[in-house]
Amino acid sequence: MSSELTRNDFLKLGGAAAASAALFPRSALAGLERLGASEALTAAKMLKLANDKVTWKAWFNTAGQAAAKAVGVGWDAVEYSDTTSYQAAIRTSGRTSKVPDLYSWWSGWLMKEIVDADYAADVTSIWNKNAAHYSKGVRDAFTFRGKTYGAPLYIGYWVLLYNKHVFKDANLSPPTTWAQFTKALATLKANGVTPLGATIDGRWPGFIYFEEFLLRSNPGLYARLMAGKAKYTDAGVVSAMKLWGGLIEKGYFTDPASVTLGTGASNFTSYFKQGKVAMVQIGTWFEPSLVSGGLKPGTDFGSFIMPNINPRAPKVVIFESGPLVVAEHGANKADALKALDYFMSRKGQATWVKATGFVSPRNDVPSSSPVDRQLGATIQKGGYKQFNRYWEATPHDIVEVAVDQFDKFMLKGGDPVPILKTIQKQADKTWRSIK
Repeated sequence: MSSELTRNDFLKLGGAAAASAALFPRSALAGLERLGASEALTAAKMLKLANDKVTWKAWFNTAGQAAAKAVGVGWDAVEYSDTTSYQAAIRTSGRTSKVPDLYSWWSGWLMKEIVDADYAADVTSIWNKNAAHYSKGVRDAFTFRGKTYGAPLYIGYWVLLYNKHVFKDANLSPPTTWAQFTKALATLKANGVTPLGATIDGRWPGFIYFEEFLLRSNPGLYARLMAGKAKYTDAGVVSAMKLWGGLIEKGYFTDPASVTLGTGASNFTSYFKQGKVAMVQIGTWFEPSLVSGGLKPGTDFGSFIMPNINPRAPKVVIFESGPLVVAEHGANKADALKALDYFMSRKGQATWVKATGFVSPRNDVPSSSPVDRQLGATIQKGGYKQFNRYWEATPHDIVEVAVDQFDKFMLKGGDPVPILKTIQKQADKTWRSIK
């Protein structure tokens, strides 16, 4: 794609230069094309794209350079290693011209917060131009009061990624029932393999297994809890926490204090590759980290949706999609809108997917991963009901307290009721302020 763009740039130099193109040998023309690409990149306006995704820096910059060559406006990544400090930085600068031109964020309640605060630019017109290629459901995640305020940076389903060689050695197949799942956990542990990866690295991962065990026990209760219509101290929530605690006591999880998953110093991939850990519950956006660690999708690792604990519950899966936002008060708002328009285009998404290995939310840009293609077919064929991830599904004042409490539970175990009471105290305060 870059070759086609630079050739066009060369031909735009005018009649004489275009006519002389036929006189150059192929090697000379290639050199001129490289020069044109370099000059185009130098002349482009480069914006700042802030994010808390340290390991995505190269991907962001690759896509930003492609945008610069294509439309004359690109971006450079500015990453924060800590999610909490990142959120604070955007909230502090959101109403000033010092806010980053573009920034990644979260859907749901966290996005409503920045829209209500007037931090996010209206990008409805860009969506309207691309509407045929994106699902209404994804757009709805970024739409408030009839206007849309961000482009989908990615879409991911939360599944169990598993080491296929470890499963084969243990004579295991992806389980489809809870009984099969717990039997697999016991078998792996008996074979000297830690069944499940768990971490408190960065604080936020504390909610991962909580949401899965609650959703798979009672999807309706999960939905009511997210909306403030149920309590963390309700019997069904306590039961899900006790189930989690029982699995911790059996040694089915890695030491959450020693495993790093989402930072530049991540060590989980090496454990997974060596077969020391068999599975991890995580978003499909983590697959490229495994690939960069030398694992091949479909050959070395696969994925499956965790089976329901309650066999009578409907088929369910957690999804996640975060927006790329144009700052409403940014110093380069018009250029940022132009860059976002390119990012949502077919060429922009193709570049992004090629760099990241992610699934594109754009329907005419196919996934490169056989694991994701199979997962997509499973979700579609099985009629899975999709639930927004805990981090975005409920007010963040509650989430911030909850993740610390869940981290504490992962480290110390014990009676979950005091932990749930602490979370509910914050939930009561938050929902009173909203209602």
